[in-house]
Parts: sequence; structure tokens; C-alpha cells
Amino acid sequence: MTDLIPSRPTFFRPLQVTACLLIGSFLIPAVHAQGARLPIPDGKVSDRDADHPKERSEWFSRGRVVPGQASAALRHRAYQAKMRARSLRASRVVENAISLITTTTGSWSPLGPAPLSSDATGNGTQDYHEVTGRATAVAIDPADPTGNTLYIGGAQSGVWKSTNAATNAASGVTWTALTDSQPTLSIGALAIQPGNSDPAKTVILAATGEANNSGDSYFGLGILRSTDGGNTWTLIPSANGGALSFSGLGGTRIAFNSNSGQKNVAIAAMATSSEGLIDGAVTANTTRGLYTSLDAGQTWSYSPLVDPGGATDATSATSVVYNAGASKFFAAVRYHGFYSSSDGVNWTRLAVQPGGTALSTAACPPQSTSNRYGCPIYRGEIAVVPGRNEMYVWYVSVDSNGGVSDGYIWQSLNGGASWNKISDDGITNCGDLDGCGVEQGTYDLELLAVPNGADTALFAGSINLYKCDINSQNASCSNSSFLNLTHVYGCNPIAAPAHVHPDQHALALINPSSGTDSGNALMYFANDGGSARAQICSTTSIKTWDR
Repeated sequence: MTDLIPSRPTFFRPLQVTACLLIGSFLIPAVHAQGARLPIPDGKVSDRDADHPKERSEWFSRGRVVPGQASAALRHRAYQAKMRARSLRASRVVENAISLITTTTGSWSPLGPAPLSSDATGNGTQDYHEVTGRATAVAIDPADPTGNTLYIGGAQSGVWKSTNAATNAASGVTWTALTDSQPTLSIGALAIQPGNSDPAKTVILAATGEANNSGDSYFGLGILRSTDGGNTWTLIPSANGGALSFSGLGGTRIAFNSNSGQKNVAIAAMATSSEGLIDGAVTANTTRGLYTSLDAGQTWSYSPLVDPGGATDATSATSVVYNAGASKFFAAVRYHGFYSSSDGVNWTRLAVQPGGTALSTAACPPQSTSNRYGCPIYRGEIAVVPGRNEMYVWYVSVDSNGGVSDGYIWQSLNGGASWNKISDDGITNCGDLDGCGVEQGTYDLELLAVPNGADTALFAGSINLYKCDINSQNASCSNSSFLNLTHVYGCNPIAAPAHVHPDQHALALINPSSGTDSGNALMYFANDGGSARAQICSTTSIKTWDR
């Protein structure tokens, strides 16, 4: 038994119209897409394919595999053939340059790739304006204090870079593809090493492979590393001196230690996707979980977990962060719970888990097979408030029928020693007739916590994007719960005023002026429609920008 649940094909939802709060428009510069995620049915819907996800995936793979040969090796062979053909084509261009110049009578115009209209219905009921491919990761380069240098990772489009991402008109934001010559274009996570002040020398880690459990979540081949802002890349294909292959895995999150003298320490949370299993890329030397680098991503080692009852079996890690206030890394691990490490190498289970007894040692034994993977955490996300020992977690579980349950959002102000429940009633009852709660929590789940003076602006992404302002009068979001910022499946006017594509995967925010609060800050987020941008002009609203 794997630690995966099956995926089902994407479908368009009918528009559910209800009243909602108009909060302003989001900007969607180029990059967007829709994946074949696992939707949770609202009722008993006739679907004769519903019980055959494995067969559907095998049919999709048929013709793309060769019996007895690894898919990763086939893809690498095809990549090498492509590079030879590209070299031959370049030499022919040089040889025929004079002929081309004399015979060409017109000029060429680029035709693509380019954004496409998203309204497949033709009547505006799902109009999210221009979209491209699914974006899975976003990272702002701290070496650029203006917030203009931004990196985006695509589910199957590689790493893209903008050096004018904060320009006033979103339509003026330009992007450059950085990894088209790499062996794989599937990207799951991005991270930038802190402490650098020169964007030309930025160290970037890009974990290849997407582990979002959709039908087109392709596995990766390793971790890409760049030391020059994405101009050149090196692929690290394995860990433990080559004993453990990264092929078949996908990156979920990467975190660097931000404390002085420790900024070379990085942790990669790695998981599997169904395609990696079906294609045979996951083998006996594939190990899910947490990997540690002590040299800024040049080499990696697997980091085993230790529970009170002994060592754990290896399952997928779904999130990792560094909490500078606590001087510790924190990670979420499937079917096990939440763990911490002060050095990034030695990991122990938190004595007090968010949710109390729900993730107790009895419910979550060291060997998850002993209770048939009954530990109620399938995917967890973690967010830390910069400059504070304040963090938040959000997790979901999956039952035997594939139903997703909310493990709720929790806050810790003491490095995970205790937890307070944050009300997510505004997410569960988001004002739409569809798209609320965590019905797709295995596919899209994200948290971002940013300081707003002494308060905290907490953003939560699932199908919609939500925001709660946590302060002394609203410590647990009970008095003023999460506000639905997007209303992607149920608002009047059609498709919500923000026209933001559903299914959020990653969030990042920067305040170019001070970096200490969320007022007048730029927020970037990655979703199934690509990348989007909005300006937060106060703790309660989003400023309308042009497209």
C-alpha cells in the first residue's frame, strides 16, 4: 500500500450564484492552468469511471512506456536526443545563414506560448480571464528590496523569472523561461538562500516533480540548483552519495535556515505522485520524506524520523519551514504528524501535536502500516510569521472512501510547545454554494502568515483564497472569521469580481517600503490558472489594480 490516494479527472463546475462581499480585483499576469485533481463529490453522482483511477492512469501512460525500461531513463534519452538535434539544427542555421537572409521576404512574429481565454463555457460563468499553465511555487528574491525579482515554478513548465514583477501595470510584467534545457519541466517547490545582497548571485533550489496528486502531477528527477539567479543550473539526481534516487519523487516545500552562520542548511520535503508509482519511477531505492543539505543544496542526505516508540517508516513529507524565533525547522509528515529539528539532521515528533489527541501516539504509531495508515494527517501546511516565534499549521485527513476532513488551523506562540485552535468557519461557510472548506485539501492547501504591525494577517488558500486578521480583539478569528477574497464558484457578478482562478498552491508577500507589515504590500500567488498578483492596501481589503 502506498501513501497515496487516487486522482480523478477534472471537470468544470456549474456556477452557483449567491451573495458575496465585493473586495476588489486581483491581477493575473501571464502563467496559468487546470489539473486533473481529486474532487470530492457533493452527493451520489453516477460515474462509471469513478472506481477505476488506476486503469485510467495506465491508459494515459500506454504508449509512453517501454516494458522493462525505466520511464526516467527513457525521458533522459529523449532529452539527449533533443539536444543533439538542437545542436545539428543550429549548425545548419549557420551554414544556411546567407541563403536565409537573401530568400526571406517577410518578418516573423511569435505565436506562443501565450495566455489563453479561460471561459470554456462561452457564457462567462467561469471567466477567469487569460490563463496559461498551473503554477505550483512562487519565491521572491530577498536580494532585490523592490520586490521586482520573482521566480515562479510550473507544474509542467519549468522555472520562470521576472525582474519587473512589481511594476504598476500587471500587463507590463515580463517573464523569462529559465529551465527549458533541463531534463524535466515539472516543478514542485522553490527556495532562495537568504543572506545574499546581489540578485546576480542568488542561489535557487528548485525541487522537480509535483506531488499534488492530480492526474497530470508528474514525478521529478532531482533538485535543480543555480548560483547565478537562474542563468545556469545543475541537477542533483540523488542523495546519500547516490544510494537514494530522487527519481519518482516530487518536491512539496524547501526551507533554508535563516540564522547567521547556518544559512547553508536546507531541508527538502519530498513526496510521491501517482504517475511516479504507475510509471515505475518509484523503486526500492526511492525514499519519501525529509532530506537535508548542509552545503546550500550541493549534496543531500535522507533524515530519518524518531518517535517515542522508535524509528518511523518513510512516508511523504508535505511541508517544511524554518522558525527563526524558535531556532528550529518544523515539518509535516503524512500519517505521522508534526516534527521539529534544531539542526536539520535530527528530527523528533512534537510532544504536543496540533489537534491534541487527534494526532496522539496511539493514533499515529511509528510504523504507520500497523494501524493501516489510520493517522489522520494526509497533508499539512505550515506558516511562520517573520521575526516572531509565531506559527500556524493547517492539515487534512482522508477516509477509506477518499473523503477529505478538516484537521483545522492551529497557532503556536512558543515553538510548538502548545497550540490554540483558529476558527476557520469562514472557510467552511465561505458564502458560496460550492468550493468552500477543504474538499480538495489533498490537492490545494496553503498558508501564509505576515506581520501587520503587532497583528498578523493570515492567508489560507484552498479552492478560494481567504484572509483573517489576528489581533487582541480577534485572537482566534472567532469574532471576525476568514474573509473569502475570491468567490471563484459562486458570486454575483459572474465568476466573482476578482476573476481569480480556483485552486491555490503557493503564496508569497513582500512590502517594498518596510517589510514589517502587510499594508500596501504586494502578494503573489500560484494557482491552477497560473500566477496572480494583488496589492493589500489595508488589513481588510484588496486594492483594485488594472490588468
